Amino acid sequence: MKETILSKRKVLTFISGILICITLTACTSKGQDAQLTGNNDQTTQSGTVQVNEATDTDENTETVTDSASDKTKALTGQWEMIYTIYESQYGKDEHYNSCDMSDDPYSPSSAMNIYEKDGKMFADYKFSGFESNTKYLGNELLLLNEPAYKECENQEWCYKFTDPFEEDESGVQKITLIDDDTLICSSVYTDGEVGSDEYYYSVTSNYYIRKESEKLKDRESLRYFETATVSNAQDLLNSIANNKKVLLEAGTYDFSAVNEANIHNDFVTYEYGEYKISGVNNFCIEAKEGADVLICVDDAYSPVMHFMNTRNVTLRNITAGHNVEPGYCSGSVIELESAFGMKIDNCRLFGCGTYGIEGRYIDYMEVLNSDIYECTYGLLSLGNAYTCNFKDCTFRDSSDLSMITVDSGYDINFENCEFKNNRVSEEFSTCYFVELSEYAEVTFTDCSFKNNQYSKFANRKVKQINCMISDNGDPDMSNVDESHVTDASGLISEYDEVAKRQKEIDDSFGSDSLLDQQTMNSLSYESYDMWDHLLNDIWGYLRNTLEEKEMDELTEEQKQWIKEKEASVRAAGADFEGGSMQPMLEYSTGSDITKKRVDYLMDKFVR
Repeated sequence: MKETILSKRKVLTFISGILICITLTACTSKGQDAQLTGNNDQTTQSGTVQVNEATDTDENTETVTDSASDKTKALTGQWEMIYTIYESQYGKDEHYNSCDMSDDPYSPSSAMNIYEKDGKMFADYKFSGFESNTKYLGNELLLLNEPAYKECENQEWCYKFTDPFEEDESGVQKITLIDDDTLICSSVYTDGEVGSDEYYYSVTSNYYIRKESEKLKDRESLRYFETATVSNAQDLLNSIANNKKVLLEAGTYDFSAVNEANIHNDFVTYEYGEYKISGVNNFCIEAKEGADVLICVDDAYSPVMHFMNTRNVTLRNITAGHNVEPGYCSGSVIELESAFGMKIDNCRLFGCGTYGIEGRYIDYMEVLNSDIYECTYGLLSLGNAYTCNFKDCTFRDSSDLSMITVDSGYDINFENCEFKNNRVSEEFSTCYFVELSEYAEVTFTDCSFKNNQYSKFANRKVKQINCMISDNGDPDMSNVDESHVTDASGLISEYDEVAKRQKEIDDSFGSDSLLDQQTMNSLSYESYDMWDHLLNDIWGYLRNTLEEKEMDELTEEQKQWIKEKEASVRAAGADFEGGSMQPMLEYSTGSDITKKRVDYLMDKFVR
């Protein structure tokens, strides 16, 4: 993929718009390296790299014709890709970088087997990504006495792929070893005249670890290239950076007490009395083992922690809340805007925040073993949220509006969670315990509801599976769907009913009568919801019938399927984002993919 850079605006739009696509097509990616370890002198506080203003060239490079040395033979073995680093420079001043882990949704996966045969080196290579799959066997590797790229830690040698991807030199992939367990496969791309304002220079580097390496036993640790320990709020804010874990000593971290003039971090901005953390990737804030940590603000009108345009941020073992007298706030505890892969693990989020978590444009959020309590509007408020999982959490002692609000979103799940002592005020007759917009869905599995007060549980259908309810009064549960099938014959009957209804929906779309967009959106959602509900029932049946080993293997397969499904769904509506057709395109795509998965599981395990 080679784009001609016509203007600065075009390049910046290109980078932000198809960054994921770039990382998913490494065989044709154009990029330049960022260091994993070693000398990092050229990395700034914001994580950008100052790139030398020169192009890679094979001029004056001599091919090594002797047999590979013992050092190069160290490449031999099986390798698994862990992450991709993409960096670019436009002109002299514009820089961009990102790091995508292979375990993350939408991210590619790759494996490589390198071996020696008849005095030559070969590679079997496999690369899988969104709508992109590459595989070739027995590709010969050519040894060169040059670095794979200028800033590579190994400056002595690299191997060059001699495969069909050599339409131009910028598409050539090179591999090298930077330690016994770490291999890099990289490609460099340049465009424009060196030193000019239109000069563009970028690198994509795929990092691999040996499959037998001990490093793979703690995959999350590979996400962080640096760990720092801090003991005050100012140092915490200044420590925020890409691919970094910050450990907190015991104590109180009051952001309201930090002087704005002492913050020197491109990832942190100060607006209207609050600090916002924006643009950071692969970042973790974690209390040291055994440390009691409180993160707070003294302003009831500001969120305690505000994250914008972030990827894969983790909060672990912390308490966060407003350091004010109990009452009404207008700031939530955790506020999220355009957050991908947010993880909140073993945290305590308390009011008087309006909500424990408030978020818009959320993808793949995971909240585990956490306690959300004493909030003054409700527990959660999510908009345009996709695949948000709450597991082993407690939601308690909050009031007064709808406790859980979802405005457009699907795959919102609560598993083994407890909801107790929450109250929807009688003053707000239009509020519910669960309030959903037209295009929203929520599922509760193995959850308990104790001593909550409300007049009606939900305004739209929600799913409850194996839940226990002992709330006060006589709540209206008319919008609760507690049906779920547990045996093979029931699943077959349910499949027949869903297939019958699907045909009616298909006939409606194919009829001569013109359907308005709202109707088409509604039918598309119904179609997706039916197949998704059936898939959940099949999964419950399989959990009770398959052997543990077989279920574990199927679960890993299912995780990959979900990753690919969600990528396809988002891509289907990307060109119409914010438009009236977006829901129809996303739900119809999700319906088609889910039906195929249902058919596969039914044929293999049920029928």
